[in-house]
Amino acid sequence: MDNKKPHYQGHRQRLKKKFDEAPSVLADYEILELILGYCIPRKDVKPLAKEMLMQAGSIGNIFNINCQQFDGAGKETERFFRIAAEFYNRIENSYYETKQSLSCPEQIYRLLKYHIGFAENENFAVILLNSKGFLIDKKIMTEGVVNNAIVYPRQIAEYALKNKAVSVVIAHNHPSGDSSPSRKDIELTNIVAESLSTLGIKLRDHIIVCKNEYSSLYDLGYIKD
Repeated sequence: MDNKKPHYQGHRQRLKKKFDEAPSVLADYEILELILGYCIPRKDVKPLAKEMLMQAGSIGNIFNINCQQFDGAGKETERFFRIAAEFYNRIENSYYETKQSLSCPEQIYRLLKYHIGFAENENFAVILLNSKGFLIDKKIMTEGVVNNAIVYPRQIAEYALKNKAVSVVIAHNHPSGDSSPSRKDIELTNIVAESLSTLGIKLRDHIIVCKNEYSSLYDLGYIKD
């Protein structure tokens, strides 16, 4: 009986040792290889890591790809990366939930990127702020189909009043990956701004969230001070 260990086990141990000694010297595919080794423990995942990285274009885009399209990367691998995305999302959330002011569109984008930016369907989020710009609360108001999420301005107003918000940021994702605002996005911005204004609440911004980019309708001049 042949008790010889598979060749990849020795390689994996050497890679772990290399990481322990100097993590920064590892190539991106080697980091991905180490990660994949935890969810695919009985297979040489070096070719898979390289293939996934090649399709993603860079390690920064690794959450953009569908893991299940690769041979050997099934549901468990997809779940692993979804867990990682949720982990990063909660890290970003914890920063702002400890009374840090949300003072610019990029902060809103970071707060929501891993929450709705990778969603295959359109999601509409509402963020409530106090007079100092601190986060009061946030929630996904609606979840829609690929290109549309139904939004009711009255629900946004009621949510803001209930939580005594001074200003509101609305946001939604574009599953297409293009954050350019559509005519409907601009119309919705105006409707929500007017609805909140009658209650003395300011619509501070409307952020369109994508995997790798965002647009701020305030920065684009569609929301006035």
